Amino acid sequence: MHAASICEIGIPVRSVNWVRLHPGTTSDGTTCLHAVMGQQAAGLFVLQIDLESGACRQFTAELAEANYPTATYMSRTGRLYIGSAYAGHLLCFDPIQDALIDLGAINPQAATFPCRIDEDEHGCLWIGSYPKADLTMYDPRTGVFERHGPMDEEDMYNYPLVDRDGSIANLVRMTKPHVVRYDPATGNQTIVGPVSIKGESELNLMRGSDGALYIASTLGNFCIDEGRAIDVERLPEAQPAATLPDGSRFAFADAKQQYYKTLILSQPNGSERRIELSYEASGSRIFYVHRGPDDCIYGSSILPLHLFRYSPQSGDLVDLGVCSTSTGEAYSMANLNGKMYIASYPQARLSVYDPSQDYCFGEEIDHNPRELGRMDELSYRPRSTLTGPLGRVWTASVPDYGRWGGPLSWYDPESDTRSAHMNICGDASCYTMAWLERDERIAVGTTIHGGSGTQPRVEQAALFLWDYRSNEKTWEQSVEHTTINALIAGPDERLYGTVTGGSGSALFVFDPRALEFTHFLQVPDDAPLDLGLQTGPDGNLYGFSRSTIYRLDPQSLRIDPIVEKENGFTVAGPILGDRIFFAHEHRLCAATIS
Repeated sequence: MHAASICEIGIPVRSVNWVRLHPGTTSDGTTCLHAVMGQQAAGLFVLQIDLESGACRQFTAELAEANYPTATYMSRTGRLYIGSAYAGHLLCFDPIQDALIDLGAINPQAATFPCRIDEDEHGCLWIGSYPKADLTMYDPRTGVFERHGPMDEEDMYNYPLVDRDGSIANLVRMTKPHVVRYDPATGNQTIVGPVSIKGESELNLMRGSDGALYIASTLGNFCIDEGRAIDVERLPEAQPAATLPDGSRFAFADAKQQYYKTLILSQPNGSERRIELSYEASGSRIFYVHRGPDDCIYGSSILPLHLFRYSPQSGDLVDLGVCSTSTGEAYSMANLNGKMYIASYPQARLSVYDPSQDYCFGEEIDHNPRELGRMDELSYRPRSTLTGPLGRVWTASVPDYGRWGGPLSWYDPESDTRSAHMNICGDASCYTMAWLERDERIAVGTTIHGGSGTQPRVEQAALFLWDYRSNEKTWEQSVEHTTINALIAGPDERLYGTVTGGSGSALFVFDPRALEFTHFLQVPDDAPLDLGLQTGPDGNLYGFSRSTIYRLDPQSLRIDPIVEKENGFTVAGPILGDRIFFAHEHRLCAATIS
């Protein structure tokens, strides 16, 4: 079987992300709004909005991978500057030229994710970036980038603000948030104010309404003055947000729903005006694909986090809308008693959805889906969700930014209670799960990685067994890999899983009775997808690699490729009938496996 057996169902979600609004002018000087909008299937774009008619002009970046406008700044020249992730380029929308211009790479390899842009008195732009906590200056007069290097040797994120004396205050995140003062004339770097510890204290950098820079923290509040942190009793109001020339404020009325189609203008006299926008958005990448209790296919999109549904019976493909107050993506889903439980990033928020009832998301008891809150205070990326053991919903999660040791957590729908088991594997994170029902254990695979912005503190992933009745780990063994990224209990009561990193990728067979790994098998194209194992109606196992769907016979342990397409599979999905579902970037697809 080859690529010809693949059927493309459609693009479930077409929306935008990282939306920023800035007042500006057109080429003839007319006041307008500029909306900077990211998208996945095409480059980011600037939407020039006529405030009288609501007409829009769309300027799309042609640069590959310039998808996310993670930092924007309206300069006093009227040019709108955009830091684009993950291209790591600086773009400029010039209203005089009526053009979106690529100015070049901010700092190759060191600035793939621009965090913040600020302007000094000479009109130069200072750009802080991830993953090297980089600081780069761009001079619009010469078109030259001046790279000043990392502002920290360990932490990865930099959010700079220009101080009144010309120095640069760099808010460095994530493990130890602190402010580094940088003197452009000398290159000297000095820590100013307290050093916070993620999870123990909080710290932020702001510009006050008086133009001075302030450190706001649980360790005290400070004003930055000529390189010193001076205690202040009370912080001033933050620098006010920009308004239109007549004082009108502006926002998207549908921002919470992540649609960004309805603009609302609030005038100083208290009146409001709504403007409905029309523009073209490309497809949003799919993050997860799931078989619901109603035998429909559900999935989540990335930025925005929308839930979609495909009905194999009717052929309808519908964008249902938001299903969480999280804004990233739904990482995992599971069914219990006719309902779907949806775990989302950030903050590992759990929602419950009854497909038999009307769709109306919210946080009240009569909403559907209804958000149930965070699983715990540490979980952030709920990589796997499992239902069944003790009638609970279980999540395995990577922790918050700047932290280590992702927990195993549970929620009990009957009692509306929840709990988390922390530091089961030290600084490793729980990543994937399978229920060994006969043994009354949950098998959990880990990853060496902590939250974003951290470096691993362990060298190998591990498989462990969790006794959910006694709440204890009963067995554990490391593997020569960095992540166990899929687990499934096979029809023969053995455990199957895939591993990546370290010594390569493989599919393993584990005997829960003997407590031993019996086989490590080579997987096609050496790139198994996360949560990429399914049990088929024929008793075989089916798995996904980046370019292959394969079948595993549990008796012979023979692996046979059944569908092959180079880089054709980005998200593994469920089996329904004789079709296995998956995503290729922003498209929902299926392949026949019989």
